[in-house]
Amino acid sequence: MERSAEALLSAQLHVSFGQFMVLSVIDAHPGPLSQTAIADHLGLTKSTVSRLIEAGAKAGWIIVAPDPASRRSRLISLSSSGEDLVRQGDALLEQSPTVQVLTDEASLQSATNTLQAAIDIMVEASGATPPPLPPARHPLGH
Repeated sequence: MERSAEALLSAQLHVSFGQFMVLSVIDAHPGPLSQTAIADHLGLTKSTVSRLIEAGAKAGWIIVAPDPASRRSRLISLSSSGEDLVRQGDALLEQSPTVQVLTDEASLQSATNTLQAAIDIMVEASGATPPPLPPARHPLGH
């Protein structure tokens, strides 16, 4: 799914899948986010997210402002063009049959159940304690 989404977003909107995921996380959150919160949500390193934020700011999609509560932190939000890009990307991904695999809740839950079953089999074979599975989330952060 990620490769299909990457190709589609890159060709149609000139944005990478990683960049789009950062924009989607910011869009899904009410109010500005910290770089750390975005990194934690996506499971990416802070340095990776920092590069994606810088590129998004340079493109005019992201607004970076100092955090009044911390001199070292920055608050990240979307510009109106960033919000427009997320809407266009969401519509594009929802219309694509190759990317629709996990865009509805039933498919997402089915995939989550399949992955959990695979984890359970591997854990049982290894004799280890299974890690807790986080609640299912929509792949685009909605």
